[in-house]
Amino acid sequence: MIVTNYAIKFRTAVFVFMAVLIAMGIMSYNTLPREGNPDITIPQVFVNIIYPGTAPEEMENLIAIPVEKRLNELGNVKTISAMAADSTVLFTVEYLAGVDVDTAIQRVKDKIDLARPDLPNDLDEPVVEGLNFSTDIPIMRFALSGDPNLERLKSTAEFLQDEIESISGVREARIAGTREREIRIEFDLPRLVAYNIPLMDVVALVAKENVTISAGMLEVDQNKVQVRVPGEFTLASDLRDIVVVQRENRPVYLRDIATITDTYKDLASLSRINGETAVSIEIFKRAGENSVKLIDEVKQYIDPDKLPKGIHITTVQDDSKDIRDMLAELENNIVSGFFLVIVVLLIFMGKRNSLFVGLAIPFSLMLSFTIMSLMGITMNMVVLFALILGVGMLVDNGIVIVENIYRLHCEGLSRTEAARRGAAEVAWPVATSTLTTLAAFSPLLFWPDIIGDFMGYIPKTLIITLTSSLFVALVINPAVCSVLIKKGHHNFDNSETEFHPFVRGYERILRGALRHRGLLVSISFLFLVLSAQLYGRFGKGVTLFVDVEPRSVQIEVRYPEGTAIEKTDDAVRHIEQAISGINDIEFVLANIGQGMGAAFGEGSSATYLGSLYIRFVDEGERTGSTSGVVQKFRDRIGKIPGAEITVKDLEEGPPQKPPVNIEISGDDLGQLSAIATEIKRSISHIPGLVDLRADYEDALPELQFIVDRKRAGVLGLDTETIGFFLRTA
Repeated sequence: MIVTNYAIKFRTAVFVFMAVLIAMGIMSYNTLPREGNPDITIPQVFVNIIYPGTAPEEMENLIAIPVEKRLNELGNVKTISAMAADSTVLFTVEYLAGVDVDTAIQRVKDKIDLARPDLPNDLDEPVVEGLNFSTDIPIMRFALSGDPNLERLKSTAEFLQDEIESISGVREARIAGTREREIRIEFDLPRLVAYNIPLMDVVALVAKENVTISAGMLEVDQNKVQVRVPGEFTLASDLRDIVVVQRENRPVYLRDIATITDTYKDLASLSRINGETAVSIEIFKRAGENSVKLIDEVKQYIDPDKLPKGIHITTVQDDSKDIRDMLAELENNIVSGFFLVIVVLLIFMGKRNSLFVGLAIPFSLMLSFTIMSLMGITMNMVVLFALILGVGMLVDNGIVIVENIYRLHCEGLSRTEAARRGAAEVAWPVATSTLTTLAAFSPLLFWPDIIGDFMGYIPKTLIITLTSSLFVALVINPAVCSVLIKKGHHNFDNSETEFHPFVRGYERILRGALRHRGLLVSISFLFLVLSAQLYGRFGKGVTLFVDVEPRSVQIEVRYPEGTAIEKTDDAVRHIEQAISGINDIEFVLANIGQGMGAAFGEGSSATYLGSLYIRFVDEGERTGSTSGVVQKFRDRIGKIPGAEITVKDLEEGPPQKPPVNIEISGDDLGQLSAIATEIKRSISHIPGLVDLRADYEDALPELQFIVDRKRAGVLGLDTETIGFFLRTA
């Protein structure tokens, strides 16, 4: 083969290349970014629009329909869906594969701008964003607890937030489970009437005072000075002395007509870990950053010894642990595979020649790491899985070529001639064998949608590693053998070899098979048919990702919209009590009233929602099956009146839709709800179906004030003014 002949002819250059490859491979392996999930941006754009105090029907009419009309003008769109809830509407625009998501986001923003004239004037700016599994999913979560004073936990969390966000590579450290501070003004309506002060005038005055204005530049003594008027309020006392009006030459202050307090917004969320009040922090990384390195740096700031006395820290999620485990598995496979190959070949080919084959593993991987680094592929869970899968196949090509060179050398050919002829004789069979292996994995490259983006890393990685092993077998191995190969003590053509019982036994079986080849083919075909029949009768069906023992479980509590957070908290506490005492639980993190964010369709304040994240101890410390523990959860929790309880394993791998998903469409929401309820009742008895849920929810109970326009007009009032008074009451 031409490439082999050149490698043997210029073997000095090959040896130099090997040295360079070692350096580049080690450097590439050490610098490849480590992360849990592949850097994949799904072809979807999420639009979340919030309009506080608006019922779902009004959200649909005022916002969803006008925006949807504009979004329908977009091209290369697969589906557009909208979900209206209390105070919020979520659009999901799913594009066809191959669309640039950044461009798609900008086009969606442009369409929303075109719909602006048809939307309410006081509408907040819509949130338009995509979702990247590498940067938009936290790489680490931890919770602070131990101090019942939420304000102290919050101040500690904010200090850690500032420290962590100073780390290069950290995109955001997000705090959850705290209450937001606010300065509250509660008006004394009788005093407003007595002073004859319109409420809207006071609100407008406070808004005008709460500003910071840049007044340009001023030249003083030939020096330019920036002029600024700071006026934003930071303390409640700043508002008390605002002069509202003059009455009888006396100023009326804001404190005279209102009570001003520095407080917190109404309770909208709670967090607990193992029953203690908690504040959690989620760490998000930038694209292309090394998750393991970042998490190690974060751990330096969250050292328990550096925290205030009485505050404990619990690591809820740590992606670096899983990545390190898989890297250790890969390195263990490389080392053990190398030595096992050496031991096996040592018996047949001698210690020097066995090393030539063993070189295929490290050099193939060095070349693979270099190529992966140049292609921008990160060391994520899917890539690591593919590398572990491919390590066992790296020596196949080398074994065939080195053994053939060794055989020819034992027959009397020189090292150079044996290397040239030995590689040429088996080059095409070896190349064809590699190509057939790659062909078996190549269909994964054409898998569509998000799961295809995930699974595509397997064939990409295997193509790189197996092609690298073919290169090593055709270039490096012949060049090394042409200089260093040595005749062994065994000649496999000699029937006196000490391994003859095995060879002669195999030869006897082979001769019998060749004499009765028709019978052998018939029996093989019969086994094929019988296997298919047995699987069809006794098989467990087909699943893409096999069920494994869960490492963590999430229990969701969902009440009807409008449920008070106290009631949701009672249900969550009931579940915490029900599962207490069960073995193999490391911790229980409870969140009450926190929505899932814009990308998941929940509003910013969802007091009717609660969830419990349950982490099991490591596999070696468990006393039994975690699947059995999950079933025990269901049995102990039972049913809670008015609440919908869902117990689900947290899945590994790419996100998947529910195995069974039934969609019902129509114009009459009441009829759709009735049909969904009937279907849910009808299929609930099917074995294996659990946690059935319909995504339609009744709107909040509504109290309507119908304005008598004639009487309001006589009094100098309009609908907007009356509505404003009701909102501020």
